[in-house]
Amino acid sequence: MTDLLFILFVVISATLIWKLRQQSEHAKEMIEKQCVKLDLQLLSVSRSSFNFKLGKNFLQASFVFEFSSDNENSYQGKLFISGLHRPRFEFPVYRSFEEFH
Repeated sequence: MTDLLFILFVVISATLIWKLRQQSEHAKEMIEKQCVKLDLQLLSVSRSSFNFKLGKNFLQASFVFEFSSDNENSYQGKLFISGLHRPRFEFPVYRSFEEFH
C-alpha cells in the first residue's frame, strides 16, 4: 500500500513540475512576442508567484520581466496567466527611443 502511495506521489509531483515548466516556457514566448510587437528589448524573465485553483487551468502564476526601450534604462513589467490562457500584461510608463534624422 505504501509503495502505491509513493508511486502516486511521484507521478503527481512529476506532472506538477512538467506543467510548471510548460507554463514558464509559454509565458516566456508570450513576453518575447509582446516585446517584439512593442519594439522593446527583453532583458530577463522570472516567475514571481503561483497558486493552485480547482479546474482546467489550475495553475495561476505571475511573471516579472525586465525590458529596455532606449538601451539605457530598464523597466519591470508583469504578466499574469491562468494555465496557458488569459494573459494579462502590465507595463509601466517607459521612455520610448526615437531617432532624430
